[in-house]
Amino acid sequence: MKNWIQLARITVTLLAGCFGLAWLTGCESLQDTSFAPLDARLEPIPGGGAQHFVVVNTSGQVLHNFRFRAYMWDDRAITYTAGNNSPLPRRLPAMTYTSMGSGSEWEPGQVRRFRDRDLNSEIAILKPVSRVQIVGSCDEGRFREDWRITGSGQLQRMGRVKGL
Repeated sequence: MKNWIQLARITVTLLAGCFGLAWLTGCESLQDTSFAPLDARLEPIPGGGAQHFVVVNTSGQVLHNFRFRAYMWDDRAITYTAGNNSPLPRRLPAMTYTSMGSGSEWEPGQVRRFRDRDLNSEIAILKPVSRVQIVGSCDEGRFREDWRITGSGQLQRMGRVKGL
């Protein structure tokens, strides 16, 4: 009986992980795409240690009917996902923030700042961020882009994007 319970736990954990991965990536590839229309940055808030998350259309073209989701991770913070007897990894990076953006048109060079609708103010990033991932699509194509935080606290694009 104990083995069946353990097998059920493993199965549920694996299924949850697969569905979670599909949800996080928007059922996209786990690789960055050659179409990389955005640039992300964290801007310091004057007089404080917090930052604002900003995304810019750097594609050089108008993006039509766009939608995307940004995920911010802290690789140093650890989230426990399984029990002591599980053969699965027990520690994963913690997702600290997630933001969404959408619209009918996004002009080249135009900045999108993330706001809290309830507070009607820009979202302050208070927890550490070590990497950012943006997954989305527009009429011009699908995209998945990743950035890592540098030693100076700036976001630097990860991976190699074709055509750059």
